[in-house]
Amino acid sequence: MGNTKKSLAKTLPILTLVFSLTIGSLIALILGLQVSSIATEQKNYLGKTLSSQLAKVVRDPIIRQDMLSLQVEVDEMLSIEGIQHAAVYDATNRPLAKAQKAQYTVNPQNSHTSPITIENAVAGYVSVQLDQQFFSAPLRGLQLTFSLLWISIVVALLVLSIQLGKKLSGRLNHLIQQLPGDDSDKMDELSTLEHRIKPLLATRQYHQAPYDEQEKQHCALLAIACQNLTLLESRVNPEHFESVMALFDALTNDAADLYGAIRLSADQSSIYLEFTGDSKHSDHPLRALYCATAIHALSKQLMDTQGIKLELASAISHGEQQLSASQLLNERHHKERLMSLQSMLKQAVNGQILLAKNTRGHPSMQEISLSPHTEENSLFRVDKLHETGDKLVAQQIALLVRNL
Repeated sequence: MGNTKKSLAKTLPILTLVFSLTIGSLIALILGLQVSSIATEQKNYLGKTLSSQLAKVVRDPIIRQDMLSLQVEVDEMLSIEGIQHAAVYDATNRPLAKAQKAQYTVNPQNSHTSPITIENAVAGYVSVQLDQQFFSAPLRGLQLTFSLLWISIVVALLVLSIQLGKKLSGRLNHLIQQLPGDDSDKMDELSTLEHRIKPLLATRQYHQAPYDEQEKQHCALLAIACQNLTLLESRVNPEHFESVMALFDALTNDAADLYGAIRLSADQSSIYLEFTGDSKHSDHPLRALYCATAIHALSKQLMDTQGIKLELASAISHGEQQLSASQLLNERHHKERLMSLQSMLKQAVNGQILLAKNTRGHPSMQEISLSPHTEENSLFRVDKLHETGDKLVAQQIALLVRNL
């Protein structure tokens, strides 16, 4: 299988970049607001301090009506770095002296004003306007440092994510290539692996507790008869026949493991598998049906690869067994149920899967296409699985035949 279009080698770096840009933008916005707030506080504090100082300095020139000295004080105030405009007004807001830097436009909203008081009377006002860029310039250096640091972190994360994405993509593709299946090109490696591993996880094995810890057991029994076994044994080369049957045994055992079944002792030309569940509503009858369908399909694979056709017929029944402390009694009860399955198999023809009447009514069989076997018996023939079951069994067969 080739690389999927949505590869982690591409997706992971893109996600890293988007995440880094998003977080970086949020941090930059917060830092910008903090820097602006700090700069504004510093500007207001310094503006208030300088206007108060200027108000004290120009008090004497105002008392003496010395306009020259007043202008000198205002000019000296303008020489302080960061001050763009300074002015003195009388009590009626008439300008007495003022000075400003070239190409500076006065903005009353940015003025810091303090009153000039003489013996508790307001004799005038002073106004100072500061350069906003003067206070924000040092803080912009902090922003630039942060930006460079964050870019370095993003580049490092991007390089790391590219390397990690390639490694993950390679390892996942290695696992995917070992599992059969057809996938959409729109799926990434994780989705593809999940899709291909689903057949392994879809059927679970029920771990049976010891007899002395249970009162009863819910189980389904599957019997598979090879109807032409004796004929094949007499007509096929013995060595080839034995190798084919050994291969069929291996496939059957793999199917039993996949569907959570225990293989019971064989009888004549039949195979018996037991599927257990934790309650009567568990899916053990459906797992038995899936297993029978898969084994029938595997026999056709043997025909294609080995040139020998196995004529198989299957029967399934389920029920509840009251367990005994005696292993011998439990095995005898099993024997009785197996004999019942043998009688069902005698009525089946090549390729058929028959269900007992009570199994047909199990909740897990509701969507399975069934039809009465004959008018003379109460058995039901499986015509077709539901769509979900068909897809699942097809995937599981692909797993079973990968080493065929």
